[in-house]
Amino acid sequence: MLVLSRKEVEELLDPQELLTALEEGFKALSAAQLNVPPRNQAIAPKGLLVGMPAFMPGQLMSVKLVTVFHENKTVPAHQATITLFDSETGTPVAFMDGEYITAMRTAAAAILSIKHLARKDSKRLAIIGAGVLGDAHLKMIETLGGLDEIFIASKDFSKAQALAVHASNVHAVDSVHQAVSHADIVCLCTSSLEPVIQADWLKEGVHVTSVGYRPPGGELPRNLVETSHIFVESKVAFNAPPVGCSELQGLDPELGTELGEMLLKQKPGRRSENEATIYKSMGHAMEDLVAANLVYEKAKAKNTGQTIEL
Repeated sequence: MLVLSRKEVEELLDPQELLTALEEGFKALSAAQLNVPPRNQAIAPKGLLVGMPAFMPGQLMSVKLVTVFHENKTVPAHQATITLFDSETGTPVAFMDGEYITAMRTAAAAILSIKHLARKDSKRLAIIGAGVLGDAHLKMIETLGGLDEIFIASKDFSKAQALAVHASNVHAVDSVHQAVSHADIVCLCTSSLEPVIQADWLKEGVHVTSVGYRPPGGELPRNLVETSHIFVESKVAFNAPPVGCSELQGLDPELGTELGEMLLKQKPGRRSENEATIYKSMGHAMEDLVAANLVYEKAKAKNTGQTIEL
């Protein structure tokens, strides 16, 4: 069994390869080629343990175990491991850190939505939240072209400043309103129980990505959701948590379009320059599966990691 550390996973996971693999994964998901049961969770007094298994033809099976403890101070709020299994024999073949994969595949899916749904003349992007997911978004944004300015806002301004030093066109601002009011693309990366933006702050034709998960609340305002063209990984996002998303509760799932449906040209993407589009992420086991398979194949090719016998 191959064991891969966080540092090794970081070195092996290529952002551009991840985008390509996710695009194919979303197509396969919407074409009903995967077996992905609803996520399950065990509840502890201060947090959750969530299980996310998946099978996709031609790939090693995967299961991610992720803990969500929002009140953590000295360790990350989200921690995860991923195990890969041979799809013919069921033999466990790899065990790796899942925290970095979770952050990067989450950001990569958001960036994929931007590539296909944001207005082609988009020049300004705002990131709200300067934690792990904000950092991952900034890394993945490097795969995009055409952006002139990136604004970062956080409830902790010093964290926004720390992220902003990575590029000359990245600016830390101390107001969420200031960050989003002139942005063509807004990326929400918080764990807020309450909406962090208001619909009337946003430009016409904006594309919003939202990856925060904090039942029973969330970072998206309901009036923005109800007046926008909604895109999701899977229609299960409209189910009740922990399977689905709090911000989409009570809406008809048929109002949403899966990214795979759009990529397969089964349903339209952006329908006009003026409409607001939203990509609401719940996180999907397919994303962990394709990312972990990428890391595993690269590790084998580079002879990276430690082999152990169980």
